[in-house]
Amino acid sequence: MCADLGVNASMRAVLEALDWHGSDTVPAIARAKRVSRQHIQVNMDALLERGLVTMDDNPAHKRSSLFSLSAKGKQLFAAISEREIAVYARLARQLEGQPLAEVSKALAALATALDHQLEGDNDNA
Repeated sequence: MCADLGVNASMRAVLEALDWHGSDTVPAIARAKRVSRQHIQVNMDALLERGLVTMDDNPAHKRSSLFSLSAKGKQLFAAISEREIAVYARLARQLEGQPLAEVSKALAALATALDHQLEGDNDNA
C-alpha cells in the first residue's frame, strides 16, 4: 500500500510504533514486534537516512538511543494511514453482511495459539 512512497511493510511498522509511543528504542520496538533487534535497526537506519525519524540521546541508557518521528515522518505516516483507512472502508462495504464474527473468533484463537507457541519456544531456548 505504500511501496510508491518508498516504504516497505517493515519500515511502516516502525513508523507506526513511533507514532503510537512518541519515541522508543530499537530494542523496545523489536521486543514489541517480536522480531530481532537487528531487523528493526536496519529499518531504523533506512528511516533515519531518509529523514523520517530523529535520533536523540537516551537519558535512561547510554548505548540505546531514542528514536522519534520527524516532521517529515509524521506527515508520511499520516498519508499512509489515510490510504489504509480508505482501503479498509472499501473492504468493509464489500464485506457487509458477511459472517465476520466467526472469522474474527477464528483469527483471535489463531493469534492466541501462536502466542502460546512462541512462549513455549522461548522457554526451550
